Amino acid sequence: MFNTIGIITKPNDPVSEGKAGELSTFLEQQGVGVVLESEEIAEQADLIIVVGGDGSLLNTARSFVDNNIPILGINLGHLGFLADVSVNNMLDLVAEVLNGDFTKEERCLLSCQIEEDGDVLGQHLALNDVVVHRKETLKMIEFDVFIDDKFVNNQRADGLIVTTPTGSTAYALSSGGPIMHPGVNAIGLVSICPHTMSHRPLLVPGGSEVVIRVKESDEGATVSFDGQTSVSIVSGQDIRVRQHGSFIHLLHPQNYDYFEIIRSKLHWGAKL
Repeated sequence: MFNTIGIITKPNDPVSEGKAGELSTFLEQQGVGVVLESEEIAEQADLIIVVGGDGSLLNTARSFVDNNIPILGINLGHLGFLADVSVNNMLDLVAEVLNGDFTKEERCLLSCQIEEDGDVLGQHLALNDVVVHRKETLKMIEFDVFIDDKFVNNQRADGLIVTTPTGSTAYALSSGGPIMHPGVNAIGLVSICPHTMSHRPLLVPGGSEVVIRVKESDEGATVSFDGQTSVSIVSGQDIRVRQHGSFIHLLHPQNYDYFEIIRSKLHWGAKL
């Protein structure tokens, strides 16, 4: 099914590079072509294998979402929420994938625009979350929230997390947000340390458009994307967030069980 496979490694990680070399040799023995450069991957690859972890997969998803190439994640450490193939049985499971034994699912991304007076200042993508938060100061930020052009509320808080179902087990979870199954078509809004306890997590339909308008603030604020990139914003600027038009397609082993991963990562049922 896959004639050419792109391999992406964790930057500056000898272990990742070593395992990628092992994987490359194995694939070539199976008669499968291997490409390593981003441009070649975008143009030639039928499948992308990420040898790293969830962070590496997040970056790969943002980079290649519009190329419609399925992604398989090999985790170098403990199994991740996204990279769920253990490096210990990497070659066996890759062989199964090459034989067509896998499951496939879609994951949505968020598209974010930074705007001022109707002008677009920047565009960014996120697989997990878009987070508006205070800069390195103890002062809270004040912002208004709109959904589909309807005013929702005004908040004073450390920030606001706009999350996909994928990101619901990341920063949003530690801030008291709900876990959303990846098959749920929704966007979550989770306040970070709100000044008023009545601000509760909110789920809205996946087709909604969320606008966060930063109010007067001497320090301004920061918008982060998957916790990997960030930009500074100032009062009066809008952060407009909606689902991206393309999805990523994650491949999993045939016996993939989302709830098993949740139980393992969150230690559900573990005896203390």
